[in-house]
Amino acid sequence: MKLPKIIIHNSITLEGSVSGFEVDMELHYLLAGGYGAGAHLVGSNTIKSGIEMFGTVIPPEEESDFTRPENEGLPYWIIPDTRGSLRGVLHYLRRSGFCRDAILLLSETTTRAYRDYLEQRSYDYLIAGKEHVDLRLALGMVGEKYAIDVIMVDAGPTLNGVLLANGLVDEINLIVAPYLTGTKSDSLFSKLGLINNIELELLHCREINKSTVLLSYRVKKEFPASG
Repeated sequence: MKLPKIIIHNSITLEGSVSGFEVDMELHYLLAGGYGAGAHLVGSNTIKSGIEMFGTVIPPEEESDFTRPENEGLPYWIIPDTRGSLRGVLHYLRRSGFCRDAILLLSETTTRAYRDYLEQRSYDYLIAGKEHVDLRLALGMVGEKYAIDVIMVDAGPTLNGVLLANGLVDEINLIVAPYLTGTKSDSLFSKLGLINNIELELLHCREINKSTVLLSYRVKKEFPASG
């Protein structure tokens, strides 16, 4: 099964932090739109953290939230959520105007109750893996079922670490913002575990404005995957 091209795209500080500073969301998604991605892979923790960060109040569901929206032209959001942590939140994503719809990645251990919740609201979901999502299998299924050639990853250290550790990432694009946050935030690549020396090839370094640059790297995959 052929995998889509996987691109990690994130905004970081000079020391690699992903939190503790104000992300230029307009610039972040403007640059992301240039990748031609048919789907964005987004961590459930990233979604929850964003909601908490902006103090968002999730509105109650309405009848229209039980129907799949007509948002053709927008990317799907692919979200691993084996434990159903986004129950009661997904309709907010549907209304956001940023995604075509949410597609959930589940495992065999995901409860029947959460699957029923998704089915009642016409959310697509894929089951890949026993206890945790098998991302290689799941992303291959996404590419095949939805005819998606490029997936952009907009996630935090945990999901990025899993993808890199399993040799699934083709390209890393980083918007380096002019901040230093010290020890109060997490590094984007702090969850790489036992993987050492993933070799990268610089594709380009582009000045976005007087204080921000975009770094783009190709990931060389000639390294052993972590067990």
